[in-house]
Amino acid sequence: MKVLWAALVIVLLAGCQADVVDEAKLRQEPTEWQPDQPWEQALGRFWDYLRWVQTLSNNVQDELLSTRVTEELTMLMEETMKEVKAYRKELEEQLGPLAQETQDRVAKELQAAQARLESDMDDVRTRLVQYRSEAQTMLGQSADDLRGRLVTHLRKLRKRLLRDAEDLQKRLAIYKAGVHETTQRGVGTIRERLLPLMEQGRLRAITVSQPLQQRAEAWGQQVRERLESLGNQARDRLDTMREQMEELKAKVEEQTAQMRLEAEAFQARLRSWFQPLVEDMQNQWEGLVEKMQSTLGTSSPTPEPSENQ
Repeated sequence: MKVLWAALVIVLLAGCQADVVDEAKLRQEPTEWQPDQPWEQALGRFWDYLRWVQTLSNNVQDELLSTRVTEELTMLMEETMKEVKAYRKELEEQLGPLAQETQDRVAKELQAAQARLESDMDDVRTRLVQYRSEAQTMLGQSADDLRGRLVTHLRKLRKRLLRDAEDLQKRLAIYKAGVHETTQRGVGTIRERLLPLMEQGRLRAITVSQPLQQRAEAWGQQVRERLESLGNQARDRLDTMREQMEELKAKVEEQTAQMRLEAEAFQARLRSWFQPLVEDMQNQWEGLVEKMQSTLGTSSPTPEPSENQ
């Protein structure tokens, strides 16, 4: 009986010591994860949730017996892979200036690193599903052993997950830096090629523009001289026309005055012709009127007939 009690105490102490060691190891595990990109932030949420599961507290053990933990991990896993694919697509679009061979190699390496990360996350979910299935059929010491194995397995999976996540992070950072450098190098090469061409074009434009400028100045001088000549001719012609108009005006005024004098003289002659005739006709009319008045005044009135006759 004492032997059985001694064995039981040894087993309990070993279990407690294993739990203390596991908690110490969990605290010593690397927790440094610097999220910058959206996919890194999503992976950080997956990482924090997994650390909570790994504590195997009473609440965690209760949750592990249901599907809630695996459902949460599945959702976090899908969110992480969605962000990884989006960032990878963005990076591949930036690889346009690179050669096709380089693009294919980069895409292949990124796809392999992405697949490893996804496989690690899926292994965690599969291990938790397996634990739930086994825990539902085990009790007592067997359940304690099962939890111990789960903690050990999760620790290994977390290390592998961190390693593959850092590998993917470094690859993405390296390729992004390479794309930036290649782009800058391409811009520098284009600038180096364009500057001599631009300088040649500027010199050629100066060489070509000088004769053109001289011809333009000569042509402009000819145009100015021609315009000045036409202006002088126009002024001379206007002066001549002004003089002719003044002479014409003077002649018209002179002829008008002469015509007015002639009209007045003709009017005087007409008056001298018709004045005696008019006076004679007036005198005759006055004499006729006087005769008619005298004749009417001397004539006697006619007697009225008598009523007796």
